[in-house]
Amino acid sequence: MLDSELKTYPWNPTVKKKARRVFMLRWLFVILAAAAIFFLTYQKLTTNVWGLTAFLCQLLAVIELAFGLQFVEAGWSRKISSRMPLDEHYEYALYMYHIQSVRDLATNNRMLLLIASLEIQLGKYDHATQTITQISVGKCTPVQLKQLYFMQILLAAEVGDTDTKNQFLTRYTGIPDTNGEYPSKPELTTWIEAEEMDRLISALKKFTPTRKEHILRTCLITIVLAYSTFFYGAWYGINKSAGYAIRYYFAEISVICVSVTLSCLLIWGMICLYKKQKSLLNRKAARRIIAVSYAALTLFLLSLIGYSFLIVSFGVEGTETVTGQDQHYIYLSVQPDYGIATQYRTDNLIYMQKTGLFLPNTDTLTESSVPDSDPNDSETQDSSTTDSTENSPAQEPQKASPLQDEIRAVYQYIQQQNPLPDMSFTYTANAKGENYAILSETTEEKDGTTVNVNYCLYDNGSKTDENNNTFEELVLEKVYPDGGYETELVDFYLVNLETLEVIDEQKSSW
Repeated sequence: MLDSELKTYPWNPTVKKKARRVFMLRWLFVILAAAAIFFLTYQKLTTNVWGLTAFLCQLLAVIELAFGLQFVEAGWSRKISSRMPLDEHYEYALYMYHIQSVRDLATNNRMLLLIASLEIQLGKYDHATQTITQISVGKCTPVQLKQLYFMQILLAAEVGDTDTKNQFLTRYTGIPDTNGEYPSKPELTTWIEAEEMDRLISALKKFTPTRKEHILRTCLITIVLAYSTFFYGAWYGINKSAGYAIRYYFAEISVICVSVTLSCLLIWGMICLYKKQKSLLNRKAARRIIAVSYAALTLFLLSLIGYSFLIVSFGVEGTETVTGQDQHYIYLSVQPDYGIATQYRTDNLIYMQKTGLFLPNTDTLTESSVPDSDPNDSETQDSSTTDSTENSPAQEPQKASPLQDEIRAVYQYIQQQNPLPDMSFTYTANAKGENYAILSETTEEKDGTTVNVNYCLYDNGSKTDENNNTFEELVLEKVYPDGGYETELVDFYLVNLETLEVIDEQKSSW
């Protein structure tokens, strides 16, 4: 049918509505895939959570999901159209063909062959002739060529064109019929001479049998492959050097689901491939070789799945415990079976980031970290050495551990009451061994230039009120790490040592 005729064609409203739904669903998948790719690219450019491996695997997972859902949509479209009456099926196929502006040649040929077949069955021989002329013969498969030549024989017989009929009959006979589904040349000649068009049309219907659509199976395979790609990409590609790690619960559940489903999918796929290859082989020796080859390949791929399962399982041995929560993050303590506990924070179910809540190892301090001293101050150096020797290493964590909790309490208080820009928690120490926390690392405009600014929380010693309640006083300072400006006092806070209740002193001077 020509495009000019489509404008005035009296479409069935029900068919047109169904076709538009399918077409809108197809474009919805495309839009969602494009949005996902844009989001992943934006996240890669603005954060340092994922490495290049994870980013590429995420893009691949989106592409797998998009194409898989396209296959699901196409199967659903074929399923609903096959259940329609012949005239509605024809209108549906015709509308879907013309509404789809971008098509590859293979899809174009497949849709045109279906439309031409339906037009012949409806007796629209002129329309079928126009449709066949749009088919790209060079891109047709042997099966499609066999069907195409059969329809051209039928159309030539309808108008009584003997020369054209004989020409296409010769081409039709030249393509072997491996499955024995097509009428032989003597049968066709007999039917044409007897003008038995009904038998020719009945034979045409057998060329395009309605195949069973496994929509749910296709959907499950798509989800399994896409999720497996995403998970393994996240596990191997997360930016560990920046302190990020995959959450234990997410990894434990995912690796079990992925390993089991991939193994089942692999075994099922190999069995299907073997059955297909077996049907094409007649010799027993060849069948045995194929069976052994597929079995060896299956065992090899299963071993790879098992190896990946063990790597992930050993990597998440331990416990993940929630230690606190504020309006932005959940704080976790991750204790491996072998090793020390590490503190993390997270705002999602997939990954977490180290918060730096650990005591500094003073043994790793280099000589350049120690302030220069006067050679005449040997007595001072000796006394400081003696003092540090008297304090055993076991006592230092006991002093610093309560301070961590007190600083953490002030950090959470500031987050709730008056958040600082770009807040993050880093517990560290200076060259003198004094513990403090960096609550924010940001920039600001000062004297026409952009300077780096850190908001740091320092310990200012203990205080006691009139009721003999003991508090630890913490000082919030605005520090310019690059120098050039004086450190500014921001606020003072009192922390109850027993309840960790925070009191804002609301002062900015000593």
